[in-house]
Amino acid sequence: MSIWTSLRGRAARWRGRTAAGAGTVEYVAAIAIAAIIIGAVVLGVNNAKVEVYSARVLCLIQSVVGSGQCDEAIGDGPGSGYGPDDVNEPWYCEVFGIGCSDQPTTDPDDVDIPDGLDRNDPIVQMMLSTERGRQVLQWLSDNDIPIVIDPGATGAYWNQSEIVLGPGYDNAAVLVHEANHARYTVEGRHADVSNPDRDAYVHGAVDEEVDGTVQQILSAQEFRNGGAQLGSQPGEPEYNAAYQQAIRNGESQAQAQQAGYQAVSDLFYHGGMVTSTNGQAYPDYYGSYWDSEH
Repeated sequence: MSIWTSLRGRAARWRGRTAAGAGTVEYVAAIAIAAIIIGAVVLGVNNAKVEVYSARVLCLIQSVVGSGQCDEAIGDGPGSGYGPDDVNEPWYCEVFGIGCSDQPTTDPDDVDIPDGLDRNDPIVQMMLSTERGRQVLQWLSDNDIPIVIDPGATGAYWNQSEIVLGPGYDNAAVLVHEANHARYTVEGRHADVSNPDRDAYVHGAVDEEVDGTVQQILSAQEFRNGGAQLGSQPGEPEYNAAYQQAIRNGESQAQAQQAGYQAVSDLFYHGGMVTSTNGQAYPDYYGSYWDSEH
């Protein structure tokens, strides 16, 4: 069935509805679906995916005004999963601001604040504004990871027992990055310098940095979507450029995100990204550390 056949069918059903308020809901839905079709033409999305997206938009609009339920995603592919930490967003997330993984599912009042931070701190308030931020705060608290905001520290780092944020690095996106390092350690995924294979250690450590940086970029974008004022993060221009190019090439959401991830990885491995503590390229930094331990 074509997109236009689908729309004609929906239009007929809309005209037949007499429930109070349905006209307004369907009118808004019609505008949203029309916008999806225009976006689909621009982005080269096929008819099947547009059918899924238009159904999803109608479902979400109906659920918002109370005329229906939208308990789970519709269809396959981009937009078929909306877990609280699922970064494989549907393409219309940023366009319409719906269907995004940072839609509130955790009450900010229920989030425990880790030691070293106060609920009224600006950094905490920004973290509480998104689902990703709330989950990070709760994980830090659950795992007894204290946060130290040290005006005498250089950069930001996880020292295996606490997260230290120095001047200029005491913001929510950086905290997400450092929490990622802490999580790697707690979950036993942190690169072990005792590994006799130097290259394996260096690659493991650098890949962890890449992961944290991408988390930092995505969280910063979510904080901005929530109204926060937050500057561009390290690697963010490169991530966005690669992501947008993939979308223009007709690739999927997941492929575009992988392209963004690869762009950040290239920065780390080719010297475009340096440590916040001593300015070394990351492979050199971790290579030197391995050398000092062997």
